Amino acid sequence: MTQLGGAERVAGLLARHYPAAALFTTVHREQAVALEAIGGRKWRTSFLQPLGSRIGLKALLPLLPVAAASLPVSEYELVISSSSAFGHHVRKGPGAFHVCLCHTPPRFLWQSNAYFRGRPSLHSALSPLLAVLRRLDQRAAGNVDAYVAVSKHIAARIREVYGREARVVHPPVDVASFTPSRERSGRFLVVSRLVASKRVDLAIEAANRLRLPLDVIGTGPELTRLRRQAGPTVRMLGWQPDAVMRDAMTRCEAVLIAGEEDFGLVTVEAQASGRPPVAFAAGGALEIVEDGVTGFLFQEQTPEAIAEALLRARDGRVDVADLVESARRFDMPLFFQRFDAAIAAAQAELSGAAVSGRAMLPEAGS
Repeated sequence: MTQLGGAERVAGLLARHYPAAALFTTVHREQAVALEAIGGRKWRTSFLQPLGSRIGLKALLPLLPVAAASLPVSEYELVISSSSAFGHHVRKGPGAFHVCLCHTPPRFLWQSNAYFRGRPSLHSALSPLLAVLRRLDQRAAGNVDAYVAVSKHIAARIREVYGREARVVHPPVDVASFTPSRERSGRFLVVSRLVASKRVDLAIEAANRLRLPLDVIGTGPELTRLRRQAGPTVRMLGWQPDAVMRDAMTRCEAVLIAGEEDFGLVTVEAQASGRPPVAFAAGGALEIVEDGVTGFLFQEQTPEAIAEALLRARDGRVDVADLVESARRFDMPLFFQRFDAAIAAAQAELSGAAVSGRAMLPEAGS
C-alpha cells in the first residue's frame, strides 16, 4: 500500500465488505495511501515496514516474496489475496482455503521486455534476479486454491503464465458517485498514474501535434519528464482530489486511456460520467467498450492513431444513456455478489460437495 491505484482501491472495498476480516499488507505508507481509501482501518504490516516506509520498494525487490510469505495468516480458514505482484505468496495454514484476486501476474517478471522498455541495461543487470523471482512466483501460484481474474484478458494471462484456470469477476465502480453533466469544458482528459506502461507520453504527443486541449490528472515517476514534453495546450494538473477528478471527467470531451489495461477502472468511470472513453483496443478495454457506441477504440499505440480517435470522439455522437448502462455492468453491488459466488463455487469444486453461498466467508457488510 504505497500508491493509490486501482488494485489498492479494490483491496479497500474488500476490506469494507468483510468488516470482520483481518487486514495484512507488506508495507503501508499512510502519507501516500490514506486509511479512508483502503477500508478505513489499520492494516498489519510485515518486517519490511520500517525500511519500506522510507525507501523505494524496488530496492527491496528480493525481499518482497519473503515479506508476503511471512504475514501471519495461518490461523484463518479463508485467505483472500489481492495481488499484482507478490500478494499470492502468502502462506495459509493447514486446511485453509486461499483465493487470489489477481489483477495481473507481475509484469516486471512475465512481460519484462515491455516493462523495461527503454532501459535495456537495467533489464540485463536484473535478469538473474528476475529468473529466480519467476521460479518463486510459479511456486507460490501452485499453493493458491483458486484464482479470480479481473478480466478475461488476465484470465488468459494466468493460464499462460501459471497454467491455472481462473473465474472472471470484473472490478467494481461506484456508478452512483458519478453524475453526467450537460456542461462541457472543451478539453480532453487523462486520469492515470504517471508510469511508463500507461503511455501518457503518447497522449501528450497526440495533443501536441494537433494542438488539442488536454488535461492530465495524476502523479508518478514520469511526471517531470511528461511536464517537459507537454506543449502549450496540455495542462499537467498533478494529483487532484476525487471530487475534482469527477468534475473534470463529467465535463470533458472524452477520457483517453493510452496504455493496455488489465481491466480499466478509468474506462468504466468515464462511461459512468456520461463521457466516452478513448481507449487502446487491447486488454480489458475490449470487454468494456463497443467502438462508436460506448466509446472509441484505436488499434495502434501511436500518436497518429490516438489523434484520429480523439477527433472521432470530438466530432461523433454517443448516447449518454448507453454509456451509463454500460458502466452499470460493473457496479459495486454486482461485484460483491459475483466475488462471493466465485469463492463459494471454488470451495464447492475443491471439496466436491455443495456449500452455501456464504460458507467460510467472513461476515460481509451490507
